[in-house]
Amino acid sequence: MTSQSEEQPFREGMRRLAGAVTIVTAGEGETAVGMTATAVCSLSMDPPRLLACINRFGAMFRKLSPNTRFCVNLLPAGARSVAERFAGSTAQSGAQRFDPAQWLCEPGFSPRLAKATSAIACTVHSLTVLETHAIVVGSVEGVWNAEEDTAPLVYHQQAFRTLCPLGEDQPQVA
Repeated sequence: MTSQSEEQPFREGMRRLAGAVTIVTAGEGETAVGMTATAVCSLSMDPPRLLACINRFGAMFRKLSPNTRFCVNLLPAGARSVAERFAGSTAQSGAQRFDPAQWLCEPGFSPRLAKATSAIACTVHSLTVLETHAIVVGSVEGVWNAEEDTAPLVYHQQAFRTLCPLGEDQPQVA
């Protein structure tokens, strides 16, 4: 167990790590669950796999087991309200969070956001519990990419942000 004096610098350091904002979903219909996550990344291209870190005390962890389907939805910059809804910032919970006008719910698949920059459907390949979280490795079954490449929603220093291209006149670190 880390001491309080060791924990604060780590928290501060992690706040400085910008992360793409995603909504991870699992289940179907009234049993669907979703959560906002930034701890998601590609793992391998052959075979295509990704990983997501899930709090083991949340509804998502209880929903996942080997061979369970889930979907990682990469959010565009304009989807802050969706991210907040699935982060628990609103009174909605469970399937109430899935507005039918925003989500595509196809039989056999976890919900995917219609306006996601990309939606990646997976099956749980492995699940490793480590401390307060589980590392979920997903085998990719399908990918839907938006027709337009839009700026992503990112989370940095406890705030939602977006990216902009660096100009030639911006200062560089040597």
